[in-house]
Amino acid sequence: MSFPFKAPSKGKVIFGSVVAALGGTVYASNHYATESRKKLSAKVSWLAERPCGVHEMPRKVSVYISAPPGDHLEKSRVWFQEYVKPILVAGAVDYEVKEATKPGQIEAAVCEHVLQSRRLAETSQTETSQSHTLLGAVTPPKRLQKEQPIEGMLAIGRNAWKEVLGGMAKGCEASLVVPEPVEVSSQEGSTPNESEEVTATIPTTPTAPTTPTTPTTPTTDGDALMESFEQDTPPAYFSLPPAFSPIMYIPQENIIGWTNIPYRLYMWANDWKRIEKVGEHVAAAVLNTTRPLEARDEDQGESEKIYWLGEDAEEILKNDTAIQLDERLRDKVFTYSMDQLP
Repeated sequence: MSFPFKAPSKGKVIFGSVVAALGGTVYASNHYATESRKKLSAKVSWLAERPCGVHEMPRKVSVYISAPPGDHLEKSRVWFQEYVKPILVAGAVDYEVKEATKPGQIEAAVCEHVLQSRRLAETSQTETSQSHTLLGAVTPPKRLQKEQPIEGMLAIGRNAWKEVLGGMAKGCEASLVVPEPVEVSSQEGSTPNESEEVTATIPTTPTAPTTPTTPTTPTTDGDALMESFEQDTPPAYFSLPPAFSPIMYIPQENIIGWTNIPYRLYMWANDWKRIEKVGEHVAAAVLNTTRPLEARDEDQGESEKIYWLGEDAEEILKNDTAIQLDERLRDKVFTYSMDQLP
C-alpha cells in the first residue's frame, strides 16, 4: 500500500517555521546560558574543592539589595537568584542577603557595621592595655567569635552602591558611646500637655540595629538614624576602624517601559551576556583579589538610569547626584579586582 507524498499547505509551513524559530531561540538561549554559568563556575570551583583547615571557616559576604526605581523589590530578588547566587555557591562563599524596603536602610546597616568594628577595636585596645598594666606582658586569651565575620559587601544596583559608600563614611563619624534607653516620667493617670513638664533622655547617637538573618530586611529605623546625621556631628567623633570590608558594585538592568520591549526581548534571547557581565563581578568577589578603590570605581551604575521610569523613579532620578567617597576614607577602602580573572 503506497502513501503518496503530499506537499504541506502554506499555513502549515508558516506554523512550522514559527514554532521552529521560537523553539530554536529558546534552546540556544538556554544552551549558551548554561555554558556561561559552567565557565564562570569553573573559575571559582577550586575554592570549594580546597579542604579547609581545622579552625578555618568559609568566607561570608553581605549582599545589599533594594527595589529598582519604579519597580518592586522582587525584581532585585530574582536578579540575585539568577546572576549572583550561583557563583557564590560555586565558590563555597557564605552570604547574607539584606533587603531594603525604603531609602536609608542600607546606609544605616552599613553605618552600624562600621560602628561595631570601631567599638570592637577600642574594646580590644582597652583590654590589652589593662592586661599589660596588671599582668605585665601577659596577653589575654582571644575571645571566641559568636558570629562569622563579614569579609565583603556586595551592592546590587546604583542605589544600594550609593548607600553603602555613604554608610561607610557616616559610620566613621558616629559616636562610639552606646545610647541609653529613653526614659519618660509623667504623673500616673494624667496626659501630658503644654502646661506639664515631661522629662526625657534622648540618645544623641543612632540605636544599634539587630543582626538580621538570610534573607532579611534591616530592622534599624533608617529614618531616625539618618535624622541624627542631618544635625551637626562633632568632628571629634571621626575615627577609622582597623580595616574596612572590601566592597563591590554588582550591575543591574531592570528593563521596563513599552519602548524598551524590543531590547528586552533581545536580552531575553541572549541572557548569557548578562550572566557573563554580572558573573565577572561576582567571581572577582569570590576570588578575593582586592585593590584600592579608585575614583573611576565610585560613580557606578549610570547606565541603569535610562530604565528609571515612572512617577516615583522620576523623583529619584531628579535627586540623583554623582557618587563620591569621603576623601578621608579613600586610602582605606578596597574593592575586588577583575583584572586577574582567569
